[in-house]
Formats: sequence, structure tokens, C-alpha cells
Amino acid sequence: MNKFTLIILIFTFLSCNKKEYFDGVTSYQDDFESYTSLDDLLIEDETYWSFTQITRSSNSITVDSSFAHTGSKSLLFEGNPTDESGASKTSIAKQNFAFWEGETVYLSGWYYIEGEQSLQWMFLMDLEERTPIGAGPGMRLALVDDQLLVEHKYNEPNIVQSGDVLFPRNQWVHVEWEVLLSQKDKGRVKVWQNDQLIIDKENHRTLPSDFLYFQQGTKGSYSSCEIGITANSEENNARIWIDDVSFSKK
Repeated sequence: MNKFTLIILIFTFLSCNKKEYFDGVTSYQDDFESYTSLDDLLIEDETYWSFTQITRSSNSITVDSSFAHTGSKSLLFEGNPTDESGASKTSIAKQNFAFWEGETVYLSGWYYIEGEQSLQWMFLMDLEERTPIGAGPGMRLALVDDQLLVEHKYNEPNIVQSGDVLFPRNQWVHVEWEVLLSQKDKGRVKVWQNDQLIIDKENHRTLPSDFLYFQQGTKGSYSSCEIGITANSEENNARIWIDDVSFSKK
């Protein structure tokens, strides 16, 4: 392919209606009551979930029929620490969403983190852009000093709490995350923990500003929501349950 042809193709691709080309769903919720094993969540047409990331042979995701926030089932995530071989992940993602710049995304889930061990920089929920390999830059919730914060996979400062609200252990905790999407400093991020607003950041860039969406950048939207131990701490094993999750456009 010569340089002129390549330029024409790129111009044509960038000029197309992105929202039409990258259409997708705008809501999904799951209480995990209808599954008996992990395979049930991952059917070929992605009606339910899209993929898992389990980066250690000893990590696992299990449909737990003995413990739940509501009903009788939840998802149990067990992960070894991150080490020199790379990030230890045990997570599940739902793709094919269409959350566009100017829209507000709402994510919700109930989390139960077992134990009192330090889990510094354990990640619990990611909002990203789907790409052919992996995911593009996005945002994620992390547990740092036993508090939730918002971390970015692009060049933007972390969003920390203005108060000092610790994340409880050995009990169910409701986490809600709301993001007004903007590639400029016009976005907003809110996080609630057990109905208490713990983060409220205005005039914030909530999307990467890279428009080269046919590569590893963004097209001005997010399309993937991931839950679980999306990256474990370097310190200790982690064991958490998640139930009653919801992703939607407000």
C-alpha cells in the first residue's frame, strides 16, 4: 500500500460517523443467580460477559453458591500478589458498550473483601476502551491506604478523597461510580461508598485526548467495564466477592 492510499484510508476512517460505526449497548446488570460455573458467563456471542483475565494458574473466578449480597450466588475472585513476573489479575469484563463523550456513565457493584491484610494498590473496577489487543487508556478504582481513589491509565492526576473514609473489610460494601465523559477539562467524577459521596471532582479530563482510535488510543468513548481483582497488590493474596453489578448510561 503506497503512502497516498494510506492517507486516503485514514482520512476516510476518521471522517466516518464514529457513533454509528462503533455502536453498542448502553446498559447491563447481573446478579449471577442464573449461572452454575464460570463458563456459563462466557458464551460465544457475549450476551453476558466478554472475557476474563486470569494471569496466574493459582488465581481463580468461581460462581459461589454459598455466599451472596442478595439471592444465593455471587462471584468469588482469588488472586496471588503481583510480582516481578507481571500484574496478578483475576477479573471479568463486559465489552461492546457505547459510552460517548458528553454522556454520563454509572457503574455499581457490591464488594466483600475478606481479611485485614494490607492490599495497597489493588484495583477493583476499570472503565476502558476496547481495542484489538487488550484495552486502551481508561480509569480505574484502586484501594490505597484502605481508601478508594480514582487512577488513570493516561496522563491525569489521581483523584483522592478529600476526607478519610476507610473501606470496610469482611462486610458487603456498595461502590458506585459516576463519570461525565470529556476529552477536555469538562468532565466530572463521583464515587459513593455505602451511599456516602466520597469523591466529587469537577472540571476533570475523563477521556484520553488521543483521537487515533484505530490504534491503541481512544475514539472519544469507553466501551469496556471490568470488575474483580483487575490488578492485585504486591503485598498479599486477595479474596473478594462481588454481587449485583450494574453498568449504564444515565
